[in-house]
Order: sequence, then C-alpha cells, then structure tokens
Amino acid sequence: MEYSSIIGGADGPTAIFLAGRLGTGFKTGIIIFVTAVLILAAFLALWKPGVRTKYRFIRLSVANLLIHLMDGLITFVNTPNLSMEGNILVRRFGLGWGALFTANLISFLLIVLAAWYFNKYEHVPICADGVFDYYMKLFYGENYKTSWFWYKFSRNYRSKMAMAGYAFYWGLTAGAPVFVIGWLLHMLDLAPRWWHSQWVAAMIGIGVAIISMYIWAREGYRCGLEKENRADAGKDREGVNRS
Repeated sequence: MEYSSIIGGADGPTAIFLAGRLGTGFKTGIIIFVTAVLILAAFLALWKPGVRTKYRFIRLSVANLLIHLMDGLITFVNTPNLSMEGNILVRRFGLGWGALFTANLISFLLIVLAAWYFNKYEHVPICADGVFDYYMKLFYGENYKTSWFWYKFSRNYRSKMAMAGYAFYWGLTAGAPVFVIGWLLHMLDLAPRWWHSQWVAAMIGIGVAIISMYIWAREGYRCGLEKENRADAGKDREGVNRS
C-alpha cells in the first residue's frame, strides 16, 4: 500500500502543497517507531503505578504526552489533509489542524492537571471494615446510611477532586492509544469492520475510570489499615514495657 502525503500548506489561495508517495520502507519505519514509543509510554505509566515515587507526576505526564505526539504523527502520515479524520471538530464542523491541535493541547493540559492533583493528595487514613465502608465514611461521615441507589452530594471536595483526577487520568490515558492503534491497523490492512476508534476508546476509558475509582478507594482503605496496625503495635509495645 502507498500513502499520499501533503506537506506544509495554508488555508486560502496561498496554500502550497507538496505531494508525494510514501513507500513501504517509510510505512514500516513509522509503524515500528510509533509502536516502540507506545511501549515506552506504557512502561512509564505502568511502572509502579500505585507507588508514590519521586518523579511519578513527571513520569505519568510524559507518558501521556508521548501518546498524544504519536497520535498527531500517525494522523498526519495517514491523512495529512484530514479527509479520514474522525474527530468531531473536523468531521462535523470542518475545522483543520489548528482546531485539532488546540483541542488535543487542552485535553493534555487537563490530564496533566488531574495527575498533579492526585499525586499531591494524601489519603485520609480512616479505620474501616472494607473499601466500600472507607469510601462512605470518607465522603459521608461515620454515621452514613447504607444505600446502593442514591446518596446526597458530598462536600469533601479535596478527596472528591483527587479521586476524580485519578479516574480522569487513567481513563483518558487508557483510551488515548486506541486512536493510534486504529491507524496502525489501517496501515497494516488489519482493521476489522467493527473497529470504530471513538467507540472503542470510550468503552475502554469509561471502564478504566470506574476501576480506577475503586483502586483509589482501596489505597485509602489500606492506609487506614496501616495506621490501625501501627496503633496496635504501639499498644503492644507499651504493654510489654509496663510489664
């Protein structure tokens, strides 16, 4: 397969296009390069994801940046004039690279902000009987009423923003590579008919976001257990000293 390319250019009568043909060697190189960068991004994001390492915020931000850059690169290689781009700004409103770049930049900055917030947050150690009990005590207090249907709005904004940021980061970071993988499948002539990057990314992103909220609450529950264990150990030492 060969790919048409249009390099450079501007809107209006001053547009200048340089057309070319991308050979098999170039296509193979792009596929290998993009795949390698995606693997690197996955390593940066998934290396000790639950551990508060020294440079975790920078590592998670760089991982997401690499995914965004690969998305832009492989989109340009496959459809430089955006004729095959599925983004609603292009498909529905007919906007160009400027709008696409701006939307992706805003998305990336929001993801970085979410990563910064949940990296800065320290879990509140609460003694609880389980993850659900911890979640309810954190957001609705010790005397909450158990219900699986509806709860009043929690005013624990700091914890709420941290959990939302955690879910937001991991949900969008998990969904973002789908668009790059979709273009890779297109270049390899392996894209199945049912594949629709927007829908696949949405399902993966929502699923990962929901799981991430549980993981976030579980980490808080573990902090409470550790605090309780330390307190019990201190009491035991105090009893031994007295005896």
